[in-house]
Amino acid sequence: MELTIQLGGARAEFPHQIKVTQRTDIGNRTENQDAVGHKSIGDWLVCVLADGAGGHRGGQLAAKLAVELSLSAFEQSPTLDTLLLSELIKRVNCNILHQQATQTDCSDMHTTICMLVIHQQSGEAVWLHVGDSRIYHFQQTELRSKTKDHSVLQWMVDHQQTDPHTSRNALYTALGEQTEQLQIDVSKPCRLSPGDWFLLCSDGLWEHLSDDELALLGANLWCAEECNSHIHQLAFLRASGRADNLSSILVFVGERGAYSG
Repeated sequence: MELTIQLGGARAEFPHQIKVTQRTDIGNRTENQDAVGHKSIGDWLVCVLADGAGGHRGGQLAAKLAVELSLSAFEQSPTLDTLLLSELIKRVNCNILHQQATQTDCSDMHTTICMLVIHQQSGEAVWLHVGDSRIYHFQQTELRSKTKDHSVLQWMVDHQQTDPHTSRNALYTALGEQTEQLQIDVSKPCRLSPGDWFLLCSDGLWEHLSDDELALLGANLWCAEECNSHIHQLAFLRASGRADNLSSILVFVGERGAYSG
């Protein structure tokens, strides 16, 4: 799915096009527990991706709820305020906790979430995440930032500890945890420029591709549908028959060639 937003008009301070596409694939799994969504709301663009876990149906429902409730809540109160965005995610988490308590087959459901917000008049962006679904921010082929996984393995790396038996997929926070245990990381607002682009993706995608490879693919395939397809195909082939669900949202700022580099 592709959405092209022309940022312009009498009030515009940021007259550049934004192109958005999303894709999700089942991989070699029996069901897809990822969910993706994006929406244009007046002067705002919001993108959300989630990767669910927790038994048959539970993970799928958790991810679907995370995306749908986040988009709906943001539509009611659009903002770049980091505290308000964190509160929005906490309300989504409370809903997932309610589902855990009321549906016996979903008592262990959890999900990651990552969310990108762009104010289309000012050209400012902010993003947040819980878990190990990532947001990458590139300027052409330069990686400006990426989110840090809320995984046990990443925690051990940060604290210079090693354990060969630690699972890469083990998380220490996710939606579906009690509020006091929930960790939400939110970026500072960022002013965008032509040539900026974002990748939101689940671990089924990023585990097979290096930062440098992603940078080259995005910058050279500045045509969103083709870029999504190529990245997914490459990750699927490298998984060699063991592919997890693969999901991504790509957001490109400005036309290709509208910037120097």
